Amino acid sequence: MTARCAVCTTRAGQTSTFFAASLAWTLAEAREVLLLDLDMEGGTLADLLYLRTGDSSIGNCFMERRPTARDIDAQSVMVPDRPLLRVVPGLRAPYGSSSAEVLRHLAPAVEGLDPATVIADLGSPLAHPGLRSPRAVGEAITESFERVLVVIRDEPALLARSIEVLRAARLSHGEIVVCRQRSRAHRKLVDETIEHELPELPVRSGWEWDERKAMRMSDTGRPLAIPHMLEELHL
Repeated sequence: MTARCAVCTTRAGQTSTFFAASLAWTLAEAREVLLLDLDMEGGTLADLLYLRTGDSSIGNCFMERRPTARDIDAQSVMVPDRPLLRVVPGLRAPYGSSSAEVLRHLAPAVEGLDPATVIADLGSPLAHPGLRSPRAVGEAITESFERVLVVIRDEPALLARSIEVLRAARLSHGEIVVCRQRSRAHRKLVDETIEHELPELPVRSGWEWDERKAMRMSDTGRPLAIPHMLEELHL
């Protein structure tokens, strides 16, 4: 069976795209992975990986009829340094439709995809200007994906906002991946705060942010390998 996993965040700039790319890259060492760029504010996965995409784009699947798994697969491009990894590039336009509408349009096709693992980078669908119902978006995400990984930075100025966003979304299932940048004592406080405020969402550790490694990834198009996260996430 195909495992379907969504990666998102509570606002842009919290490393969720780096995490999605690194997770897919690591998994693709041993299994076939399809990485979907479903960020409706304009995804950057293909650019991050330095891919030649031609006319391929998830936007080509926004047709009047519901797309099929074959339609989505036809938009994928190979990652040269990872033969088991393919990427469906994001929108060419600066922004697209609401995430709830897009996910419900694509869900049957995503469910029919064949690769061992499908990872979708959703960007920050739970909080953006003009969003009417975080709850509706949360329902669309959890209906479409078996695993929902929400990446948030351990930044004090962002934590309270992230908690409010997730309360409003009321995800039926999800896991919080904390992007670690601060001291051990601070990490403990962040984890305790999340566990107290959002007890229904387990906290997953291990996403350590290293600015130099991130710059190297941006310079080379080769994501970070994070094998320790596979055990943490049971993937």
